[in-house]
Amino acid sequence: MRELRTRRLRLRPFERKDLAALARIASEEETRGFLCDGERGPGEVREALEGWLESYREGFGQLAMILQEGGRLIGHCGLERRGERAVLSYALHKDHWCRGLAPEACREVLRYGFEELGLEEVWTATRPENRAWRGMMERLGMGLREEGPGEVRYAVSRGAFLRRPAAAGA
Repeated sequence: MRELRTRRLRLRPFERKDLAALARIASEEETRGFLCDGERGPGEVREALEGWLESYREGFGQLAMILQEGGRLIGHCGLERRGERAVLSYALHKDHWCRGLAPEACREVLRYGFEELGLEEVWTATRPENRAWRGMMERLGMGLREEGPGEVRYAVSRGAFLRRPAAAGA
C-alpha cells in the first residue's frame, strides 16, 4: 500500500505508533455512531490496526487521514476486502466534519481502487438514518443497491466512477 495525497490530505499507511490517536477516534460515539459496527474499544482498535497492516501487502486497508497543514491524524479512509467485495469506509474526527475532507479522501481512495488496483466495483454501507454519508456517497457516484433493516448499501462501478468529472480532481 502506498501513500496517497489530495489537496489537503495525506493518506498514508498506519503504523503501530498511531494506535493511541486511532483509539481516540474509534472510541468517540459521535464519530463512529453512524458506522454499522459502532464504537470500538482499545482491543478492537488494536486488532483492526493489525489487520490493516497485514492487508497492505495486497493494496487494501485503511489509511491514516493526515492534514497536510499541521500533520495531525484526524481519521482514516480505505478499502477492505469483505468476501468478494471491495468496501470503502472512513471515520473522521467530529472536529473536522463539514469541511469536505471526507469526500476528498473517499474520492482519492476510490480513484486508487479503480485505477491502481483494477477493481471493477466498490461497495459501502451505513445505517439508513445516516443522511450525510448517504448524500456524500451519491455525490461520489455511488448508487443505492441494497436496503435492509439497519443497513443500506451503495456501490459504484469503475466505469461509472471514472466517467464522472469529479473523479479526476481531488
